[in-house]
This record gives sequence, structure tokens and C-alpha cells, in this order.
Amino acid sequence: MIRIYMDWNVMSQMKAGRHTEFSGIVADNDKFFKLYSTSHIGDIAASNQQESNKSNIDSDLNFISKLTGNYCVYNTGKEVIIANRSPQDLYADRTDVKDILNILDFDISEIITSTEDQEIAKLIKPALDSLRNLPVDDVFRQAFENPETAAQMKQFLPDLENNYTIKGLLNSILNMFNRLNERGDYKQLREIVQSGVKINRDRLFDNSAPYKMINNSYQKLGITYPDITTSNPNAPDWYNELTNEYLKLDMHGYQEDQIKIDKGRKQTFRNTIEDAFHTAYATTCDFYITSDKKNYKKAQMIYENFGMNTLVLNPEEFVQHYKNWLHFNGDRVLNIIPAILEHVEPRISKDGNQRTYFGCFFLFDYFNKIYQINSREAEGSSFLILSREKPTNSKHLFGNELDALIQKLLLIFGKDLELLDKLEETEAALIKDGNWSGRKWIHNGLCYNLRILNGYLQFYISKSTE
Repeated sequence: MIRIYMDWNVMSQMKAGRHTEFSGIVADNDKFFKLYSTSHIGDIAASNQQESNKSNIDSDLNFISKLTGNYCVYNTGKEVIIANRSPQDLYADRTDVKDILNILDFDISEIITSTEDQEIAKLIKPALDSLRNLPVDDVFRQAFENPETAAQMKQFLPDLENNYTIKGLLNSILNMFNRLNERGDYKQLREIVQSGVKINRDRLFDNSAPYKMINNSYQKLGITYPDITTSNPNAPDWYNELTNEYLKLDMHGYQEDQIKIDKGRKQTFRNTIEDAFHTAYATTCDFYITSDKKNYKKAQMIYENFGMNTLVLNPEEFVQHYKNWLHFNGDRVLNIIPAILEHVEPRISKDGNQRTYFGCFFLFDYFNKIYQINSREAEGSSFLILSREKPTNSKHLFGNELDALIQKLLLIFGKDLELLDKLEETEAALIKDGNWSGRKWIHNGLCYNLRILNGYLQFYISKSTE
């Protein structure tokens, strides 16, 4: 199956009746494996903050559920995985910054009921009381007293002034994040960063080489942009890196997001960070579909810079791409393979015995790479191996993808030589182990063998000897 990740803008526009041709194409659940993420939940929560909007929320969640079949990509705290989880459950479990309980502010004895728990509370409470009043580094006091930094400190950490304790620091940081998410403070923060590193925002905004311009600005100042890739232990490094890069581009002015809170749809730092998450999550898929022009350009720039194997398109571009490369079904796919070998320029190995064909095709809605191997034993004899260049950040084959592939092959070739059709329960362990003999067919003088060898799912095509 071809994996597609759509941002919430595209989904909500589809829900409103737009992108009808695109919607009709991606409705093919046998061809397309569509994923949503926890960032879609964040988008819905941000745009429906009033309790009176519950019907809108339910409608949005139901639309996502129907569109994706509840297949979600999300961060477990250790890794990013794909699982079947309903958006309704994820929405119920969400936690916003403003909802975080500040443990320093509540009295633990107030929520304790049992005698045993009260004894525990008596032991914990003195430690919490001590922590509340523990002084923080004097550097914060000096920053408030320094005329060059006092204005910025009062703007972003006002709750810390004259309350230089752990409690004051944590509360001020939480409040700062809340203001970034709910108010326009991110705009001022962005302006401070651009001014501090002497970035010309107008020159950078649509620059063809934003990374070079940003790095040159830091080099002139003799400083290095901080690498926070490993600063969040609750996400994989690649996820942190991509999210950080997105914020880096926006913070310095490349395709920077509009910040507004006065009229119409409110746009704050929350929108930018959710777009950053979307851009990271989408690297588990073959295509990232977005109708946000600024998100489109930032994602393209990041994917190109990091060599991500995900193509960024808007809905109209995807429709054209589908018509050019993806619309082939059934045994018509068998006719496309010779055309690819004839018209696509291959990469040839040094010994000339292997040609590798890459392209925008997805044969049988899965394989996007062809190896043509010339046999050394028999001159002029060769065989093909259909393989897949997987999305950069998703190396695992999801169960329904293999099921769908086998069903497509069965429709073309019928039952295999051992009269097997759909996957048997006994095959699950072999597939997980990475070595599965798979299915084998003889068709029009050719042998077709789908198998997993050393963890790689491949489709072998050779002349039949039977």
C-alpha cells in the first residue's frame, strides 16, 4: 500500500467538500494506507476551545476516523509507532500545557483519603514545602536587574521577578508556554531572535538556501545554533531533529507563520509547533499532502536537507502525480514493468551485472525499486527483483500492508503453487522473524515469488524452469 499523511488543513477542506477529485482518489483503501497523528488531535483542540463546539469536535473526529480507519502514528515516549487507535480516545486523553498540574501548588494531603496514603503524604509534604522555597541560580536575579535584559525577562518570565525559587521558575516557564500557545508572544520572541543574530527576515523569507544564510549569521557572531536533538528523552532523536529544524527555519524568518489573536482564526506558536510535528510524523509515509504554502516550503526544505524519502505535494499536485504514476491496477502493472526498464535511466553497478531503476511508480501499490540482475551462470539470462525504498522513518511493514499486497497478487495470478491464498496464522512468526518463503506462482512462462529474506520483502521475477 502507498502511505499517505495529510495535514489537518487538507482533511478539514475535504470535510467541507473541497478537493473532490483528490478525495475520490485517496478513498481507495486497498491502494492507500492513510495515517493521522496526535497532532491532528492538537489541531482540533486548538480550533475548538469552547465547550459549545463539542458537536464540531465530534464531527471532526468522526471524519478522521472514517478517512484513516483509525490508523494513527504517534510517539510512545520511546519511539514513533503505527497502531490502530481511535481519534476519539486520543482526544479524551489529550493534555494541554494549561491543564498540567503544578505539583508545587497543590496540597497533597487534600487529595489523600486512606490512612495509609495519609502516612505517605506526611513524608512527602515536607520535601515539597522545601522544594517550593528552594532558591534558583542568582543569574535570573541579575537578568532582571540588568537594563539590557530586564525588558525581555519581564516580557517572557514576569512571574519569576521577586520570586527566585523553584516554584517561581517552574510556574513562570509554564505560564510562558501558555502565553506562546494562547497569545502572540511568539511573534515578539521571533523578532528578538532575528534581531539578536542580525538576520534580514525579508531576504531570508523565500531564500533558496536558508540554512546557509542562518549558519553564516551565527558564524559572524562566533556562536553555534544550539542542537537540542537529544534534549528531549521522550522522543526519538530523528523526531526531535526534524521538529527542531522546522522551528529553526520559522524562528529565523524562513516562510515564517503569521501570528494573530485579534480577529478570525487565532494563530499562535501552537499552530507552528503542530505543523512541525506533522512534518516529522509525515516522514513515516511516502507522501505528505499539505495545502499550507508555508508548511509546504518548510517541509520541502527540511526533507531535501536531510534526504527524507517522503514527497511533499499539495492535493492538486498529488492528483496529477496519481494520473502519471499511480493509477495502474490489476494485471496492467505487468505491462508497466517492461516500459520502466526501457524508458527509466538505471543506476548501473561497476561490474555491469546489476541495474537499479528508481522512480515515482509503486508497482502493485508497494514496490518502487527494480533490480535487474544479469546471471553469471547463463549469458544473456537475467531476473528482476522488485523492492521498496521505504519511508525514512518507518522501516517496519504494517500487517495490513502485506495482506493488501497478497490480495492484489492473488487477483492477478490466483492461488499459488501450494494452493495458498491469504496469510495463515502460522506464518506470522516467520514474517516477524524476517524470513518467510511467501507465495510462488507460474504465469505466462515466468516465475513470480513473493518472499521475505533477511527482513526484506521482495518480489522475484524470472523465467520459469517448470
